[in-house]
Amino acid sequence: MALQSAPGSVFVLANSAPSAFRGSALATAATGGLAPAALADASAPSSVSFVGLAAVGATLAAAVSTRRRGQKLAEKSGRTAVVARRAETIAATAIANGNFTILVKALQKAGLVATVSGKSPYTVFAPTDAAFADLLKELGCSAEQLLANPDLKSILLYHVVGGSTMSSSLKDGQKVTTAQGGQLAVQIAGGKVKVGRATVTAADVACSNGVIHIVDKVLLPPAAPFDPAQQVGAGAPLGYFDPLGFSKKGDKAGFNNLQASEIKHGRVAMMAALGAVVQHYVKFPGFEDVPSGLGAVTTAPGTYGFAALFLVSGVLELAIWTQNDKKEPGNFGDPAGLNMYNPEMRQKEINNGRMGMFSVIGIIGAEVLTGKDGMNQLGF
Repeated sequence: MALQSAPGSVFVLANSAPSAFRGSALATAATGGLAPAALADASAPSSVSFVGLAAVGATLAAAVSTRRRGQKLAEKSGRTAVVARRAETIAATAIANGNFTILVKALQKAGLVATVSGKSPYTVFAPTDAAFADLLKELGCSAEQLLANPDLKSILLYHVVGGSTMSSSLKDGQKVTTAQGGQLAVQIAGGKVKVGRATVTAADVACSNGVIHIVDKVLLPPAAPFDPAQQVGAGAPLGYFDPLGFSKKGDKAGFNNLQASEIKHGRVAMMAALGAVVQHYVKFPGFEDVPSGLGAVTTAPGTYGFAALFLVSGVLELAIWTQNDKKEPGNFGDPAGLNMYNPEMRQKEINNGRMGMFSVIGIIGAEVLTGKDGMNQLGF
């Protein structure tokens, strides 16, 4: 629009606009706040130019002001969004990210969500779902089996370091202590940062209570030294009982050998205690004249039967029921297919075997003193 147009051009500018525009604040700004009559009387070209410049200037000023307010609002909104992201905890950040579904499930299963949601600052080396997939393939197990692993909490805590440690604070050769109690070695070379066996693929994801460094592998803590006190067999009421110190910490092979021997002795003692009762009532053909009790071992043909049992037991132990180092002590298979060789049943068998050994010692000792077999000692 030319400012040097015919007189009354400003009037046309204000009054030729739609009615909605004429009543608006922007219309008032465009007319400089002048009444229509005043605009109509401004007939001189100079006044038209002056008023027109004032009107256009006011319009541009209003538009610029509106744009600046919009920019400020946008900037404020952007800052709010950044603050909101940083206000999220480590747990909330992991949950919101679709690449950490297995890690989130593991944290929930191990009861560590509250830990990484608290106010205490932590640094978490977070493995992605792809990293967990590689681990599952390496271990040959499913995600459900991993989540059911009793060492799951220890594995997760091996990824957590106290304090908020940014990548710029890490140094080559540094060792950081994890919440699990182990240490992770830091290696920096070729622009890459490695923590243990894992490489940091994305660093410094800031959270309200610490920082996340994304890694490409699941970190597995080194195996704890073998502890005999934590093995099956250390049951109530005595717990771990080794007053003479036969079992040494870290000596797994030695402990397994001792426990396998204990289980064998327990099994023999249970059969012997049962035999001491049954032989009072049952005689095999050809053994009718063999006395009950200890006399059966020293009286023919009981002597021959004892020798035969001794030889058969030796063959079974040395050639058939041999201990496999890859199996639990005393595990010689499951011929009945009952699938009962689990920690609970192992504990029960060890306890019954110990009771069997005490029972046999009692039966033999009582017979030596009284001359009565196992049932006679009970008054039968």
